[in-house]
Amino acid sequence: MGKISILVNKVLYGLIFVAVIPVLLILWAKYTADIIKLPLPGNLLYGYMLLVSGALFVLSGIWSLWRLGNGLPMNAFPPEKFVKKGVYAFLKHPIYFGASLISFGLSAVTRSASGFWLVSPLFTLMMVAYVAGFENERTLRIFGAQDYKPVLSLPAASDTAPSFIDRMSSYFLVFIPWLIVYETFIFIGAPGDGIRTNLPFEEHMPVWEISVVFYIFTYLFALSVPSLLKTGKQLRSFISDLWFAIIVAGIIYLLFPVVVRQKDFIPHSFFGQLILFERSIDGEAAALPSFHVVWAFISATYLSRSFVHFRWIWYSLAGLISVSCIMTGNHSIPDVIAGICMFIIIIRRRQIWNYIRLQSENLSNSWREWRWGPVRIINHGFYGGMSGFAGTLLIGCFLGRQHAVAGFVIMVFVIIGAGLWAQIIEGSSKLLRPYGYYGGLIGGIIACVLTSFLFSINLFTILASCAMAGPWIQCIGRLRCLVQGCCHGKPSDDSIGIRFTHPYSRVNKISGMSGIPLHPTQLYSIATNLFTGLLLIRVFNIGMPSTFIIGIYLIFNGLGRFVEESFRGEAQTPYWAGMRIYQWIALINILIGMFVSAIPGHEVLRFSPNILSLFLATGIGILVTIASGVDFPESNRRFARLTSN
Repeated sequence: MGKISILVNKVLYGLIFVAVIPVLLILWAKYTADIIKLPLPGNLLYGYMLLVSGALFVLSGIWSLWRLGNGLPMNAFPPEKFVKKGVYAFLKHPIYFGASLISFGLSAVTRSASGFWLVSPLFTLMMVAYVAGFENERTLRIFGAQDYKPVLSLPAASDTAPSFIDRMSSYFLVFIPWLIVYETFIFIGAPGDGIRTNLPFEEHMPVWEISVVFYIFTYLFALSVPSLLKTGKQLRSFISDLWFAIIVAGIIYLLFPVVVRQKDFIPHSFFGQLILFERSIDGEAAALPSFHVVWAFISATYLSRSFVHFRWIWYSLAGLISVSCIMTGNHSIPDVIAGICMFIIIIRRRQIWNYIRLQSENLSNSWREWRWGPVRIINHGFYGGMSGFAGTLLIGCFLGRQHAVAGFVIMVFVIIGAGLWAQIIEGSSKLLRPYGYYGGLIGGIIACVLTSFLFSINLFTILASCAMAGPWIQCIGRLRCLVQGCCHGKPSDDSIGIRFTHPYSRVNKISGMSGIPLHPTQLYSIATNLFTGLLLIRVFNIGMPSTFIIGIYLIFNGLGRFVEESFRGEAQTPYWAGMRIYQWIALINILIGMFVSAIPGHEVLRFSPNILSLFLATGIGILVTIASGVDFPESNRRFARLTSN
């Protein structure tokens, strides 16, 4: 009976991945088809190539796990052995990689713009989140640390020369991702609401045709670096820097609609024709920051480390390449300046991170309190107040003066819901008045339904207004978490973690981790919410319907929270079926977001700043400050104390 039960569970588990999820993705693409209107690759051959390649990766991954690991790709029922051979000798996650290729390929073949530009990218992000937020941790727990280095992976940080395989794999690890990201935005083209970066006086600057020599030399310059670096440590750092550059540039291209107007000119030489040819495979999008500049200076930096005596040559070439971006008329001066700034950020990112980390550590140990008789005021309540103020103001501005009061009512329900949720899920004798995000979300949804009837407002308009405010509420609210010590991470390296040493911090009072470097999960949350907030502004600006805004918020909030939870270290967080309860809720968030984004809707938000919203926001700010920062420490009544101090 036990074996039959296990077999049934395996079949049901497998059906989720081979039937349920594919059907959900297909339906999602079908019902969002009228929303996504972007071009698709014209040649179906690309789609079939992706489809076949993806199927080969998936099947070879399954075969390797079955033959070499005595199992199948099921996290709930893992293989008996850790597999390093077969396709896993080349790629760490061939099945997920193949599934992504299949999704893109099928979308291209069936001419589904929604499938190609919405479903497939988000499906890929979901798989990345699943691996980062659950599978990696579970694999380590089951099989322990493994000496495993597939071909397509970062080289070892050694002082010896990198192997030929390491050098060759670096081209796949760096240049192909860059090509995909860059050419994606070039293919989509300049957005309709694009802001030009050209300065007025640049219109009068001539095109210097010979400068295209340095412009095109950028490619040879960058491609030569992996073959010339002298140590594995240098090659590893080079790849890491460019991954960071690709991610940051991709986010900028996605969130900020800036374009360059390439200067018109009549070619008078072969070099002029070369400029026009370059433009035929390039475009006005993906211009700021200029990737030519980023590539040039990063290449110069790493070649200078290997060939110190020629440092002046490498940086001179980088400077000439930067000038050529302007003199060919392909980029504006702001594009080039942004490229230089991005290069500085990339090279100095560890110092920048260390500064942010140390400032966060100072904030996390900044607990202060004031007492007047039985009343205590704690400074972290002010951050809660600012969070409530910002949320109410934004909701009121999106609803307009006529319905600003609805935003006030919603925020009151958010506060109540957050308090009740944390009492039910995490309440204890040491934790008398906590607040939980998901309780606030549920309370807010209930309030949205009520205010929709009371104020005769479209429900999706109210929900979308709250979605626009949600990331900013959480961004500011996480500052309170730092001071209070809630939502903290688990132990980490010194270079990553922050130390909570204040005796009143929850890290010390409840978790007993005083002075131990912990993952700054509050900062991780701020980062993901900042991205989500900016993405929603972009979605709002291009006039997407309210239902789509709600869906995108729920999806990205769920993705961020799912990964964040894997770094959290709070002892009171409950588990269910191998995952943290909040990870299950994050998955539900994502599913609801998919569903809502597919609901047909024509309600478009409007942003209408008004004085009434400012007054109401001030009231909520004061209320939240009191709720989250004022208590009666000597009282034993429920909700009377924020802590046991």
